[in-house]
Amino acid sequence: MTTDDNTARRGAGAHEPGVIRTRDPGCPHRRFTGAPCGGTVQSTGYCDTCGRSRTDPGLPPLPTAPEKYGPPGLLELPLLEPSSPGQRLDAATSQARILMRCSAKSCPTFFIAPNTAVPPPDTGYCPKCGAPYAYRPELSEDGPLLQDQYRIRGPIAHGGQGWVYLAEDTHLEEYVAVKGLLNRYAERGAAQADEERRSLVAIRHERIVRIRDFVSTRGDDGTVSGGYIVMDDVGDRTLSAVIESTRQGTFVLDIEHVITYGCQILEALAHLHGMEFLYGDMKPSNVVHRHDGIKVIDLGGVRGSGVTEPPPVITPGFAAPETDHGRPLTAAHDIHTVGMTLAELAGWAVGDDVPGLGTSSFRLVVERATARDPERRFAAAGDMAGQLRGVLREIRALRGKRDQPEPSVNFTPSTELLGARLGSVPDYTHWLRRPLHRRHETPDAPALDAGLPTPTEIARRLPVPRPYPGDPAAARFLVSSYDPGRPLSQPAEGERSVEICLHNARLLLGQEGREALAGAREQVREANAIPGPGPVRQWRLSWHWGLVALRSADVLDDRRQMLEAALEHFAAVHRALPGEYAAKLALAYVAEQLGADLPAGAAPSAYELFRAVHARNPSHVGAALGLARLALARGDREAAAGVLDLVPDESRDHAVARVAALRIRAARLAAGERPLPARREIDASLAAVPLREGGPDPGSVVPGDEATRLLRTELFEWKLDVVRAAAPATRRGRWRRGLPPLPVPGERAVREELEQCYRWLARQRQKTAEYERLIDLSHAVRPQTRV
Repeated sequence: MTTDDNTARRGAGAHEPGVIRTRDPGCPHRRFTGAPCGGTVQSTGYCDTCGRSRTDPGLPPLPTAPEKYGPPGLLELPLLEPSSPGQRLDAATSQARILMRCSAKSCPTFFIAPNTAVPPPDTGYCPKCGAPYAYRPELSEDGPLLQDQYRIRGPIAHGGQGWVYLAEDTHLEEYVAVKGLLNRYAERGAAQADEERRSLVAIRHERIVRIRDFVSTRGDDGTVSGGYIVMDDVGDRTLSAVIESTRQGTFVLDIEHVITYGCQILEALAHLHGMEFLYGDMKPSNVVHRHDGIKVIDLGGVRGSGVTEPPPVITPGFAAPETDHGRPLTAAHDIHTVGMTLAELAGWAVGDDVPGLGTSSFRLVVERATARDPERRFAAAGDMAGQLRGVLREIRALRGKRDQPEPSVNFTPSTELLGARLGSVPDYTHWLRRPLHRRHETPDAPALDAGLPTPTEIARRLPVPRPYPGDPAAARFLVSSYDPGRPLSQPAEGERSVEICLHNARLLLGQEGREALAGAREQVREANAIPGPGPVRQWRLSWHWGLVALRSADVLDDRRQMLEAALEHFAAVHRALPGEYAAKLALAYVAEQLGADLPAGAAPSAYELFRAVHARNPSHVGAALGLARLALARGDREAAAGVLDLVPDESRDHAVARVAALRIRAARLAAGERPLPARREIDASLAAVPLREGGPDPGSVVPGDEATRLLRTELFEWKLDVVRAAAPATRRGRWRRGLPPLPVPGERAVREELEQCYRWLARQRQKTAEYERLIDLSHAVRPQTRV
């Protein structure tokens, strides 16, 4: 969002000579993007940035709560009614605002100096070849009914090729729009109109203006003098008009509106592309906001794929750079025009309020759509629409809105949870590996292990890209006999499969040893050497290169270098798929691994990435655990537990989140000014995992008697720490003087409970050494019998 109202109207006298300017801090107004103006009011009374006076009403005020920004519903647009017929006719002009040129196709003359000494009239003859021209509306209100049915009310607009008239359908008693040539003698325009008519016959879509009729008129001599297209009247609220209303402060354009416009425009283009048509001239003035949706208008540039004549209708500034070299229009060109249209709209939209990655994800969509290299753009309108929907969900989530998650079309969710150790009950080795200690030297219980996953765990448990449907072996991944755990061989004949290489690479990354890692790397190299469409395969290759780099970080010596390489590969996936949260997850895990070593500007922070995923899908426990680990690293117990409390009950991994939150609230932390919790927090955690005679309590956080006892043992260890920490310093220091420590109030009961916990654990072990180690722990904590 870079376009603001910096060029807005400035007050008269703002630059008068001799005026001494004094700076008045704080312009009270806002920019279009929602940010404060930031300018200063001069002695003239006007702001030096936005040009408004202090008393000017300025732009409409914005909501104070983030969730109130934009529309309440997903993909929702505000209701906009068109201006009345009278208003539109009054505001219209019959003067063509276009550079006029000769009607003859073979004559390249434009009516500008030196070809004309004065501004040319809108009718006349070419000074070079003598061909007639008429850049004047041909139809008028005084004329006869068009085809005895349509009463012309007057011209209301014109595009690059034709006049648009407002007319009444006397048969159906409703208004319609009639489109004719801008210059009725233009040979190019006639050819363009003929192409448009042929195209429009087949096009029917709710996002495209509907064609109702084709009409011709005849002159006094009986010759056909014009051809007209009769369309639905969709009103005058073009997106250019929406921008103007925003500039005037009568409409608030939000980034959510912009993305919704983009999704609906892409619906229309996907329909055209599916019929082998190209639109060619997408821009804000060719889209109308009607009621609560959009209509794409001005189909004069629509042509069949591969058609080169007549020359395409394009608009500089929106057209793709390759059109400068006369190349035919392509779907990639249409994608570029949509990206430029969204960039234009976004410059006027409120979006500075979006926290985190919301607006940057939108910018990445626009950057990919408008890439100079057509191969780097989205492969199809549907692909771009899918990423825009993902970005819209992310922005709404970061604003505090809740929408139903949309399954990814590019990734399969992982079946294994990353970071689950934080939400797991400790096993027996948690105590068996403890060093022995003397009777009166009860050590502090270990600090909570935040469960940071290793690079290898990340590589093996990230989501898996769905196979590219156009791959020659794509069908092998869709049949019921497909086993993701078995290697696949390339077909004996025909094209080699990229997807088979990537499948085998993932299997090898699941194995141990350098040889398996080298095999995985070779499979990705082989996939990279197979020719194929760039936009749909390059991000898949980058993803797997990232997996290989992650695994290498645990196997090879240059850990940091490999993590930075993984970061670079996943960043490429993120740039290609800004609306997907799989790439954000991968980046978040790698950024967390690098920590303070994260290169400046290399990627967003792990916090921003995890937050974007968690806000969009609170059921994603992996993201919640990531945020909890980051909070634990800075010693923020409440933030760590609070984010896990947001995981809904219906989440597949809800139990893991509950256990993790319980342990965090009761644990000794490794960082922070208050490593120990309050005693009431420990007691609440113990109450959540009660022991019951005859079996486990169905309301317990963990199922089963054994898991309950293991978790209670850990909790009582931390409770003993809390009780001992509450003792006066003189009592805690007695053992340093060779004296047994005096008991602390409540300490005896905690020691008795913990002793029984250790003894229960000991009885579950079959090996003598393990039994004795756990009994030693019980002896070390049992209460003193005498002082």
